[in-house]
Amino acid sequence: MFIFRSFKKIRGFALITSLVLISLLSILTFNFAHKNKLEFRMSMNRALAKKAEYCAYSGYNLALAVLFKDTNSYDSYSDIWAQQIPAIPIDDGMVSFSIDDEKSKFNINRLTSLYGVEDKRGGAMFRRMLKLLDIDEDITYAVTDWEDKDSSELPGGAEEGYYMSLQNPYRPFNSPFITTGEILLVKGFERDYYFLPPNSRESVSRNNYKALKNYITVYGDGLININTAPVPVLCSLSMDLTESVAEDIVNYRKEQPFEKKEDLKKVETISDLLYDEIDSLITVKSNIFRIKVQAYVSDIEQDINAVVMRQSRGVRVVYFSRSI
Repeated sequence: MFIFRSFKKIRGFALITSLVLISLLSILTFNFAHKNKLEFRMSMNRALAKKAEYCAYSGYNLALAVLFKDTNSYDSYSDIWAQQIPAIPIDDGMVSFSIDDEKSKFNINRLTSLYGVEDKRGGAMFRRMLKLLDIDEDITYAVTDWEDKDSSELPGGAEEGYYMSLQNPYRPFNSPFITTGEILLVKGFERDYYFLPPNSRESVSRNNYKALKNYITVYGDGLININTAPVPVLCSLSMDLTESVAEDIVNYRKEQPFEKKEDLKKVETISDLLYDEIDSLITVKSNIFRIKVQAYVSDIEQDINAVVMRQSRGVRVVYFSRSI
């Protein structure tokens, strides 16, 4: 009887042990299969990401080729680089790119001279553009203080003392802006000024202009291309270059691009006096462009954002970034 009971206990223990082992083996098998599935997905995603990266670089090189093929003595929206090119299918992917003229924008680094002192003419230009975008014009003084080399505050401006007294203190760069986004660090400069158009910031807005970020740059020599500059940038050139005059310029160039600066005088509302005033501020030729590329393969996206300078023997990259 004792032997029989011992045998039953052994059988029960063996059964439990077998069930535990089977459970452990099932868990290990599931984990192994799940791990392999994850690794397979990760490998597939890496392969798709690499393919999307190659597609993005293909679009970027195509954009460079388009820029280099344009050999006009002027740059305008009638040129090949400015055309809206449809997205290009590549196997199971898609790539698209756009090219923007950085000389169509106002260079915020022209608020100071090459010697790092206030440039009053540049400041007046910036104030005119801010006013048109329903942004407080006096912010110009704080922006100027941020990039000038001295430590003397302009009226309404700010120097190191102000920034170091903030709850999270930092020092002004006292040098030219590296990116346009850096302007968000300046005293009084709200994010809405940079990212939102006037009609989204103001309950009653008199215009349909874009956000400030679309009209400013940190690249180039500060000359403004009259073939590509939008109305707010054109209006910055002179207090006499009103919105209606700027619209006349835009309408004229739609029919016939300005092949040389002097052609601007063909616009009826441009007087000789106004032309002489802005002659040193304008150009019809651009040499610095921003290239934006988007590539998709399945659900994977790769972006390239670059600023390039077109030269006689090729293109020099000034800025380059891509999504990771």
